[in-house]
Amino acid sequence: MKRRIAVAAGVTSVGAVLLLSGCGGTETKAGSTGDIKLTAADAVIKASEKTGQADTFKADLTVNGSAKGGSVHATGQFRLRPTLEFDATLDNASKGGQSLSGLSGQAIFTGDTLYAKVPQQFSQFVGGGKPWVKISVAQAQQQSGMDLRGVIDQIQQVDPAEQTKMFTASKDVHKVGTESVDGVQTTHYQGTVTAKEALQQLNAQQRANAQKWLSRAGNSDRKMNFDLWVDSSNLPRKMVTKGAEPTGDGGTVTVLYRDYGKSFKVSAPPSDQVGDFSLQGLFGKHN
Repeated sequence: MKRRIAVAAGVTSVGAVLLLSGCGGTETKAGSTGDIKLTAADAVIKASEKTGQADTFKADLTVNGSAKGGSVHATGQFRLRPTLEFDATLDNASKGGQSLSGLSGQAIFTGDTLYAKVPQQFSQFVGGGKPWVKISVAQAQQQSGMDLRGVIDQIQQVDPAEQTKMFTASKDVHKVGTESVDGVQTTHYQGTVTAKEALQQLNAQQRANAQKWLSRAGNSDRKMNFDLWVDSSNLPRKMVTKGAEPTGDGGTVTVLYRDYGKSFKVSAPPSDQVGDFSLQGLFGKHN
């Protein structure tokens, strides 16, 4: 049981990244993207198309679950193509106003291997007491039945291109105004979209992956409110999504995007800092 807790804490950053996922009728108010005047709906479509050309970006995530008083803050840098790589850190988590310090951590994914930094209080459960553990995606499935590949596939939902593509389904998207986001001038758009409408905008593979997390919202016809801030290069700088609960309550996900297209290197931790653990022993499976 303690080993399970250790691994859960060590890969909490991955869970935070998963939250990084969480519309186009025409509108008389127009937005400006560069020198071109676009309707709000067309501006969202343009943002989705332009963002799809960016293979790398950085993101800053804040999740507030108002119903239970929980919150999460995480940051990360991502390379989507040619293969997924990321370095993400969960630096703050709380519930009911109380900090959950044991759930902070860092996750690195490269070479089809996940490296998770283990909180100090759990380091005794890692081979040699090392601060990092590594988990092969293929071995996780073979040895324990843990669908780590499914988790990694869902992480690709942080792609802002897919997010804005789903927003193009909105029938009420409109321009709110112009605002500065992290010192960058942007146009603010707002609208609503249902899970069913959003999924229909994706191709078959994207829809299959997105369905895994979007369907958790429950009723596929329930509306999700969104706000989108787009810069003059048609790139999303900020997204805010909020579940529209019947009670008027709902969690809010805020993501700030920056450094589109900038190169960076995702490196595994030094080998002398990485320990292994037996997934078979962890899940009580033996040959």
